[in-house]
Amino acid sequence: MSELATVENDQGRYIQVNGLRLYYESCGEGIPVILLHGGLETGQMWAPVVPSFSSDYKVITPDTRAHGRTDESDENISYPLMAEDFAQFIQVLGLNKPFVAGYSDGGQTALYMAINYPGLARGYMIGATELAMTDEWRQMMQGALGFEGPGNVDFERIAQVNPEFIQTLQIKHDAFHTPGYWKTLLVQASQCWWDPPVHTEVDFAKITDPTLFWCGDRDIFCPPEQSLEMYRMVKGAELAVIPNADHFTMAQQFDLVIEVLLNFMKRVIEAK
Repeated sequence: MSELATVENDQGRYIQVNGLRLYYESCGEGIPVILLHGGLETGQMWAPVVPSFSSDYKVITPDTRAHGRTDESDENISYPLMAEDFAQFIQVLGLNKPFVAGYSDGGQTALYMAINYPGLARGYMIGATELAMTDEWRQMMQGALGFEGPGNVDFERIAQVNPEFIQTLQIKHDAFHTPGYWKTLLVQASQCWWDPPVHTEVDFAKITDPTLFWCGDRDIFCPPEQSLEMYRMVKGAELAVIPNADHFTMAQQFDLVIEVLLNFMKRVIEAK
C-alpha cells in the first residue's frame, strides 16, 4: 500500500490507496494543503490557485477516484468512499495534519472527512456543498447532463444539446483511459449525484477541526442559505460568501477565494 510509483512528470506521481492507483501532483514546501477538485474535473481545476499557495505551503492536487489520470473505480463513486481514499492518502504519504480544501464534489468529500476522521487534518475549507438537492440542480441533471436517474444517462441528448461538454470530458478523462470512457464516468457520476448526502445535526457536531464553509452568493445548486445552515451547526466554524459567483463562475473569482483561504490557514496556524 505504501509503495510509490515512478515519477509521471516533473510534479506528478501515482500512489496506491484504497484499491486503486491515484494520481497527484505537488509543488512547494511547508505545511501540506490538499486541493480536491469538483466532479468531472481534474486537479488542473486548481491551476490558478497553486502559484499563490506554493510559495508558503506544499500544495497537493490529486485527480480523484475515476477522474483524470486516476484509475477507474470498481465501486460506485460516493463521497464516503472518496473520503476514505484521502484519509488513506494522508496516512500513506505520511502527511502531518494537512489542510484540506474542496469545491463541489471535493467539498462534499472534505465534509465527510471532517465528520468521520477528526484530528486527521489541520483544518478544512469546504466549498460549494449541498445540504439538500435543489430543484434547479435536479432540472439541470435531467436536462443538459442527461441524467434521467441513477445510472441512467441519455448520451444522445447530451450529444444533441451539449456536444462541447463531451469534447471537454474526452480531453480531461478519455485521454488517460479508453475511448468512450466519458460515458462510464457520467454513469458513475449520475449514481453519486442522484443519491445526495444526508447529514444531520449530530453529524455536524462531530466536526472538531477548524472549518471554513465558502460558497458563491449566486449558486443555485449549493445555495449560500445551505452553507449558512451548515456553518451554524459546527462549533467555531467560519463562513465566507464570494460575491458575484455562481457554481460555475467561481473560477472567475479565484483571486478572492485565494485571499479567503490563505487568511483562514494563516489564522489557524497562528492559533496553534
